[in-house]
Amino acid sequence: MSPERISGRSYNNKSDIWSLGLVLLECATGKFPYTPPEDMKKWSSVYEIVNTIVENPPPCAPSHLFSQEFCSFISQCVQKDPKDRKSAKELLEHKFVNMFEDLDVNLSSYFTDAGSLIPPLANS
Repeated sequence: MSPERISGRSYNNKSDIWSLGLVLLECATGKFPYTPPEDMKKWSSVYEIVNTIVENPPPCAPSHLFSQEFCSFISQCVQKDPKDRKSAKELLEHKFVNMFEDLDVNLSSYFTDAGSLIPPLANS
């Protein structure tokens, strides 16, 4: 949940941009983008998580693990102030989204072919 929603302020589709950034970061790293306070091994309540989101700096993609394009994309999604976040239209023009557009890849045939490799289940 975005900081503005947690704080009870008005929100718009930029709250979804925040969520997109967190979900992509979690998928990329395999873990929740925020860590519990130093004196704790794990979160003890949802309140601690939402308080951390509001009070602490936003997470970032580790630059030693990910491309500059990915790190920049995540950063533009998780700006704490929604006015500083990019719009969906702006993100669609981001280099991370378009960096492989010159490759001749037909994803529809890939997924069609991939689905045909799974044998049908026999009726029991």
